[in-house]
Amino acid sequence: MKLIMRADDLGFSEGVNYGIQKAIKDGVITSVGMMPNMEAASHGYELVKDFDIALGQHTNICVGKPLSDPQRIPSLVQANGEFCSSKEIRARQEDLIVVEEAEIEIEAQLQRFIEITGKKPDYFEGHAVFSKKFFTALENVARKHQLFFENPGLDHEWEERFGIFGLGFYKLDERGLYDPKAYMEEHLEEIKHNKCSVAIFHPGFLDQYILTHSTYTLIRPMECDFLCSDWLKNWIKDNHIQLVDFRNYEMRK
Repeated sequence: MKLIMRADDLGFSEGVNYGIQKAIKDGVITSVGMMPNMEAASHGYELVKDFDIALGQHTNICVGKPLSDPQRIPSLVQANGEFCSSKEIRARQEDLIVVEEAEIEIEAQLQRFIEITGKKPDYFEGHAVFSKKFFTALENVARKHQLFFENPGLDHEWEERFGIFGLGFYKLDERGLYDPKAYMEEHLEEIKHNKCSVAIFHPGFLDQYILTHSTYTLIRPMECDFLCSDWLKNWIKDNHIQLVDFRNYEMRK
């Protein structure tokens, strides 16, 4: 009965970085995804580099500026050269992302990840854009560089192949919050049944950048507090759950 506790969005802002650091240091996070194109990516890496965690690439094509030339990736950017927002992408009637253009930006972000960390990512996935073409591009780049692309909760074929299952998405209330204790309790039988499960969180502290550029605001410090709580640590211990990460998972195929 194994569980990967994944924190997304390292590099989104300095406030998010400090919250993720706390969720590792004082909490139970085992895997962290970094957004290489963001200005605070290097800052985030410096905060977490000495912890024993899996560090992945949380590839981002919907916040901030691309690392590649905007003229080479017109399907990903607005007129000002910045990425189209996730809200805009989700509102489209059809998937307008061009796979080859997405691959260009994904490659650029991989190279930036390596520049910052000195190594390839321990796992490879995408941020906030649920596009089949984006996922295809991610898989293509991962295959080219022999990286572990992971997609729990969205790709059931992938889950069956690797034996790693996502716990599913929580439903947010009118404040953008949910009850994390209830969420974990509701998924306990799944965790017991699955060989390995993945729970995904977005811990962080709030700063002006996040308040301006993200719909995930109050949820971040709430999850940070929960991930550091005695309740969660005792719940994991009492239910004999083994915390693991993507580095030591033995079923990379």
